[in-house]
Amino acid sequence: MTEQMHILQQIDEGAISATEGMRLLRALAERLAPPPSAPSDLEIASWKRWWEIPLGLGIALSVISVIGLFWLYTTQAGVTGWFILVTLPLLFGVALAFVAWASRSARWLHIRVKTNDPVLPRIALSFPVPIHLTAWFLRTFGDRIPKLKDTGVDELIIALGESATPETPLYVSVDDSDDGEQVQVYLG
Repeated sequence: MTEQMHILQQIDEGAISATEGMRLLRALAERLAPPPSAPSDLEIASWKRWWEIPLGLGIALSVISVIGLFWLYTTQAGVTGWFILVTLPLLFGVALAFVAWASRSARWLHIRVKTNDPVLPRIALSFPVPIHLTAWFLRTFGDRIPKLKDTGVDELIIALGESATPETPLYVSVDDSDDGEQVQVYLG
């Protein structure tokens, strides 16, 4: 059994807390691997602005829907089925803008993958991670999920949320020197 699996098993059995387990896993990772080259400050600054994309899309969808509603109202002389149908994109646009605005201060997970595939040489994913909301959901509804009741996943998620802050982000980089492929994960 590897040392990482042993630590995870101790967390699962309750022998150590999730916070202590995260500390041990970090110490083990630092000991086993050389520190990865962290992304530049410019990259991090651009990653932290990703919430602006869904905000812009939500605002644009809302404006287009309002223009459509105004046009339908003035040309159709009142509220019709089309008027109600065009209201749905307006509601979606407002909801998207609200969620994007709320996620501006959330921790974001950024995943960057470089492959040797000529069709898809780079994959970049970024999305907000609601750590405290996820932990609350697991504590509230975790007993309804089979085999999750006896684990400390919610504690692990909270420990991850407390340890990975914008000032001290969690950054993992895996390079496959044989194939030249690279995976970078950044949480902060």
